[in-house]
Amino acid sequence: MQVFYPRYPLLPQNWLFAYSGWFYYQATKNLVKKLSGAWPFELIHAHTALPDGYAGLLFSRIFKKPLVVTIHGRDLQDTVFRNGMCRRAVLEVLRGAGAVVNVSGKLADLCKFHLGENAKIKVIGNGIDPAAIYRDYSPLRKKYAGSKIILSVGSLKKTKGHDLTLRAFRIIKEHFGQVTLLVIGGGEERENLLSLAGELGIGKAVEFIAPLPHSKVMEYMSASDLFVLPSWLEGFGIVYLEAMAHGKPVIGVRGQGISDVIHHGINGLLVEPFDEHGLADAVLGLLKNQDYALSLGERARATVLKDYTWTGSAQKLLDLYQSLTTGGDTDV
Repeated sequence: MQVFYPRYPLLPQNWLFAYSGWFYYQATKNLVKKLSGAWPFELIHAHTALPDGYAGLLFSRIFKKPLVVTIHGRDLQDTVFRNGMCRRAVLEVLRGAGAVVNVSGKLADLCKFHLGENAKIKVIGNGIDPAAIYRDYSPLRKKYAGSKIILSVGSLKKTKGHDLTLRAFRIIKEHFGQVTLLVIGGGEERENLLSLAGELGIGKAVEFIAPLPHSKVMEYMSASDLFVLPSWLEGFGIVYLEAMAHGKPVIGVRGQGISDVIHHGINGLLVEPFDEHGLADAVLGLLKNQDYALSLGERARATVLKDYTWTGSAQKLLDLYQSLTTGGDTDV
């Protein structure tokens, strides 16, 4: 596979962002024209409606090829609400696409809200690579010997709910002493979270770890006892899948994208958004009942390996491509 990296003006994330797709198109039109001559394509697939999808829509009209747009979250959870111009640009793309792929049922529902029930909407979840699952966890387990490990992985921004994790952890420490919270990620909330951990009196039991290579994150997942991420604005969340694939009990937030995957009490746990006490109770229930935690983890792993691998997701996309290029039924 050959990958190109054309440069285009990156506009401020305000009303000017509505025009970003046009600039994207202008920056790539000569390259796309050249590619169409050397390697005639049958379909255009854009990830995100703006800016990628808008450029894709213009190319779709010029080359008369079907357009697929995948929505990962930002378009329908942020961009469409910024201003009227952004909303019109996003909806123009989604209405002009031959199919709109959403990575979760939550996003599909948002798509229907904006486009109507008859919109060309498909749900194809993200996946994981089973070969990336890490098995030798002994070095890290030795480092944290004698302590249960709660792991959280995600950008340090407000929507990820790390502040809720810290507040819940304070409650957890009062009832379960030998436990460590590891938070992997970077972002604008780092200093605020460090200060909060100190204010809550849990600073010595919480370790903030800077962003790591993916393989190293997998080592931490393998070594952990459970995974927590109370994100309250999540289109999907691949980190949940990765933790589940490691056989770990996972706690997410009800109503977010991961609700498609986690069935409460069967292969994981879901808590209400912004509920630090509910989160603490869920974690304590797992820490105090190892058999229950293990059973959730085993079923979590089985779920992911059966239904959420990149191979499976790729096959669903190939089926969709085939239907669009042959004029068949686009149900996948």
